[in-house]
Amino acid sequence: MVVTIYRLVEEIRKVLNSGNVPAAADISYGEIKVSVGQVANQLLKVEHLQINEAMGEKIPNGSVLGWYEDIDVSTWNNKSKAELPIKPLKLSRNMGVFSIYPKFDTNDDYELDKEFIPIQMGQSSLIRSQPMINDILGQIGYEVFGNSVIFTKDIKKLFPNIKLAMRLVVMDISLYGDYDILPILPEQEWEIKKEVLKLYGMGGIADNLVDSTTKEQQNIPTREQKQS
Repeated sequence: MVVTIYRLVEEIRKVLNSGNVPAAADISYGEIKVSVGQVANQLLKVEHLQINEAMGEKIPNGSVLGWYEDIDVSTWNNKSKAELPIKPLKLSRNMGVFSIYPKFDTNDDYELDKEFIPIQMGQSSLIRSQPMINDILGQIGYEVFGNSVIFTKDIKKLFPNIKLAMRLVVMDISLYGDYDILPILPEQEWEIKKEVLKLYGMGGIADNLVDSTTKEQQNIPTREQKQS
């Protein structure tokens, strides 16, 4: 199920109002919408995108870098492959996929100083034909094909427990329309709801939210209540 601001706000309002949103709720739609945007930006650890304007890059206003981690890697065609967790903005030179970092083992931290090298589509075959640079000076590169990232080596074979973190270019959450699909993962959707409800004084929400689709728990009587 796609995640939109409208769905997040309405589900949060239902919980705040015990499953029934009155016509004139104390907390308005607009207030919760602002809170959702703030929490989502914080969760994505967004950073403002800074590009050298002298390079002539055309970056939409309001573009930010979102942080996505624990991305799986698989072996593919004697190389490695990973899927983008969300659809980043389409920018020239595939800059929507801004940077990719490895975590070589489950208990390790992400190696921010070992960023993989971006390669433009079709350039890997050209590089392999040049003896002086065919190993990219010992570095590992990647190409972006649609929603897939293809690496120049089989990093899954080299590091079986490897996970990836990606910085992807998205819009500031406050700039998305009510019905636009948000660059949010399913587990992040739950965190947003939980944190926004905390802002409005609802600390314990487990009784109201029973799964990631935010279905309100039914008032089912206990065995003791039935017997009485």
